[in-house]
Amino acid sequence: MSEQPQSQRILVVDDEPDIRDLLRDILEDEGYRVEVAASAAEAREQRQRFRPDLILLDIWMPEVDGVTLLKEWSEAGQLDAPVVMMSGHGTVETAVEATRHGARDFVEKPLSTAKLLRTVQSALADAAPSAEGPSPQALEMPVGHSRRMRELRDQVRARAQMQKPLLLVAEPGPEARIWGNYYFSEWAHPVRPDVLNGGLPESGKALFVPEVGELGMEQQWSLLEYLQQAEAGVPAPLVVVSGVDAEALHGNSGLLPELAERFRDALRLPTLQQRSEDIPELLEYYATFFSDHDQLPYRHFGVAAQNRLRNRPWPGGLDELKLLVRRVLAAGGGDTIEPADLDRLEPVQTDSPRPPAAPAEQVLRLNIDLDWDLRQAREHFEREYLRRQLELCRNNVSELARKVGQERTNLYRKLKALGLHTRK
Repeated sequence: MSEQPQSQRILVVDDEPDIRDLLRDILEDEGYRVEVAASAAEAREQRQRFRPDLILLDIWMPEVDGVTLLKEWSEAGQLDAPVVMMSGHGTVETAVEATRHGARDFVEKPLSTAKLLRTVQSALADAAPSAEGPSPQALEMPVGHSRRMRELRDQVRARAQMQKPLLLVAEPGPEARIWGNYYFSEWAHPVRPDVLNGGLPESGKALFVPEVGELGMEQQWSLLEYLQQAEAGVPAPLVVVSGVDAEALHGNSGLLPELAERFRDALRLPTLQQRSEDIPELLEYYATFFSDHDQLPYRHFGVAAQNRLRNRPWPGGLDELKLLVRRVLAAGGGDTIEPADLDRLEPVQTDSPRPPAAPAEQVLRLNIDLDWDLRQAREHFEREYLRRQLELCRNNVSELARKVGQERTNLYRKLKALGLHTRK
């Protein structure tokens, strides 16, 4: 048994007792202090009491699933420890969603002990505090030499050198933050920004605003004043991001028209599919990045694997690519990553073509009330989706589980939580 520094604490959250006991035994044998929780309610209590250094969180749990709990902690500013998600039925969409809400990594069941321990060690090492703070070398930077990327570098660098704010239109994901890193690094004296979390800092302080459409009215007025001061010549290391363009922002009744108008001059970041020629370079960059910073074994992507990934769709954008690189490195193997290595990543990797249009009787049409929050809308979709699928499966839950790709025990719990009862 290896003794871990200061008996690092790990919280295991899983509704299956066999999994909890197995993980406890493995991790305690490695010298970690371990506590377990069987539900989101227990996890909330244990996180406050136990103060873990790392959380292993199952995705599929009754009542409150792991992604919902992760999102709750993230939005409340309570992600004070890295979180690794676990699932036996992962999908790209679920893994990418978890990543965007702050998950550090993703492991699949059945769990490989070697891969689990590599992931745990990597996550704890990456989260270890440094007396000097995070090094600039640990920050991700824009990667790619396509024409659009070269133009963007020039445009962002020019704004930094002129000490002007940077406004970006970007899809969800890490791209806007990465370009923000680049912008702040190009100031005459590189700066570290604050992320907007309440009121704005005083003029001249560096700031990153991840979504302008989510600001409260008081924050909007403060931001507008900040931008006006910059237009008057006050240096402003400031990055403001919007998920939609100026026209759509003008349709947001909760946003000041003066802020929406400024996004007419914003830079739009291309999607990963729009710059697919950069994918080989991105694969090499993140293979090296995760090897340097996450203690994962370096492996080179072969030409055949590069071509496969260059020609696939990337609905999850850069988050999805990073997740794939991390997973294929953690899986181990030869020095060169080949298409067969990618095939072994199923079922999380989805590399299949778009299915043909379904016949009308298999199309589910829903009315979603836009006054609902995301949780209510998702619950409504899940209930109606599973209700219709249950009808098509003639109330056969085993057939339903195969059709929707869920483990039967978890599916029973989901049906019960949604008020969908099956006939015996």
